[in-house]
Amino acid sequence: MILGQKQYSRSPVSQAYIWIADYYDGTYLSEYDLQTQHAHRFYDINKEKLVLFGLIGQGSQVYYNVANGVFHINADRYSISYECEEQEYPLTGRTFVYNDIIQFKNGSSEANMAGFSGQGNSGAFRNTIECFNFGYKKTMNLNDAQINFQCVCSLPLKESVFFQIKISSNLDLPGQLVIRKNGFVVDRIIAPLRANHAGIINWDIR
Repeated sequence: MILGQKQYSRSPVSQAYIWIADYYDGTYLSEYDLQTQHAHRFYDINKEKLVLFGLIGQGSQVYYNVANGVFHINADRYSISYECEEQEYPLTGRTFVYNDIIQFKNGSSEANMAGFSGQGNSGAFRNTIECFNFGYKKTMNLNDAQINFQCVCSLPLKESVFFQIKISSNLDLPGQLVIRKNGFVVDRIIAPLRANHAGIINWDIR
């Protein structure tokens, strides 16, 4: 296993971060092999064996625990719940399996149009990854409501790390999101839900 071991915090390739999938039998799959740098596909991940999923690079480890959905951002643990009518419903920290994993990158391309001028010349493109993202989505029942919850941790190269939180319900819920860091409440966000409409919040990690 790689995640949770501090000596693994650098990408083996020029890409700033690579994803890591840790399995319950102690093995793992990485986006690029840590020794040979051979590339692996995201769809090769065995979700049935998955226990931890996240990124390493830039001297950091960021990942989540598949058994409870709690995020580990370096040395800190982040959990999320929904509070409605004086009742708090954990969205993470439950004995579910959060193995519907998400991973994607945001990037841009720049074209050198000057390369098209002149006979025999061709244009040059430069592709740049600007943000790395990982997380999961999960459907769960909270009392009479069916909740669709998605949480993605985004790591922009030039901005602060943040959570993209998306939540919807089949019922109207006049509640709020509660975010905890290492067990202590660090934020409450008013987040009433309309039935069958998704709400999306970007929350800067602090």
